[in-house]
Amino acid sequence: MTIKTKPSSISDFNSILDKNYQDLNKKREGWYPIMYYNEDVALENKNYITMGINPSLTTKAKTKINKIFEIKFDVDIDGKGEERFNKFNSKIKNKLIEFQNELKYDDEDQIEYFKTLENFFKSVGKNFEEEVFHYDFCQLRNTASGDIKEEVLKNDNYYNLLCKHFDLITKLINPDYIFIFNATLLKILIKNNFFERITKRIKSKDDFEYYNEFMDDNGVCKRNGMKFIVGNQLSSGATSRVYRANLIANVRRLLNS
Repeated sequence: MTIKTKPSSISDFNSILDKNYQDLNKKREGWYPIMYYNEDVALENKNYITMGINPSLTTKAKTKINKIFEIKFDVDIDGKGEERFNKFNSKIKNKLIEFQNELKYDDEDQIEYFKTLENFFKSVGKNFEEEVFHYDFCQLRNTASGDIKEEVLKNDNYYNLLCKHFDLITKLINPDYIFIFNATLLKILIKNNFFERITKRIKSKDDFEYYNEFMDDNGVCKRNGMKFIVGNQLSSGATSRVYRANLIANVRRLLNS
């Protein structure tokens, strides 16, 4: 099977992920499959992208994934990774995509992270399920995002590969805006000059205007013609009501201008 280097569909993109993550997600006792994306999604309706750092792997998610694999476990829920690896096939992949859709959109199973994103887009007059494509910078399942940050920052090849994947998905979707509400991910991207520099370089992270070197007067960051709106995670303690109100007001202005 020939793997396309420039995807024309989400199916092509998933195939690229499969190939590129072979060395990053090798068979081991704690192995879980990477994140895959819904191949039936109507990309022509997706005007925006939200980007997180990586898919979480909570105990509840592990339990559901093991059920999908039809794997029984007693105490060590992280065990039997080799069995999961050997059982993995396209049928299981499709069930994992369905499970991920439930976490994003289902009234009963939607997790708080996606419920908050849904409420945010509703507040700016947009429909999260219909108009927004959610993407993770890294496809490895791990609730400890700090572990992902450490791995990415110490390995340039790893970081560059993730950037390549990001650029491919944005070219495929061509969104009006990309939203990043994750401080850990922003630190990774800022440290690696992911965005175009707007002003002179600010060397010290303690500088009062640190990050402003990458933002224009509308608070927008840019990369390869793509526009980004960035901030803290909307449901975190760092996100006050007044911060959220200002964010909503600014985004409404930008989307309506």
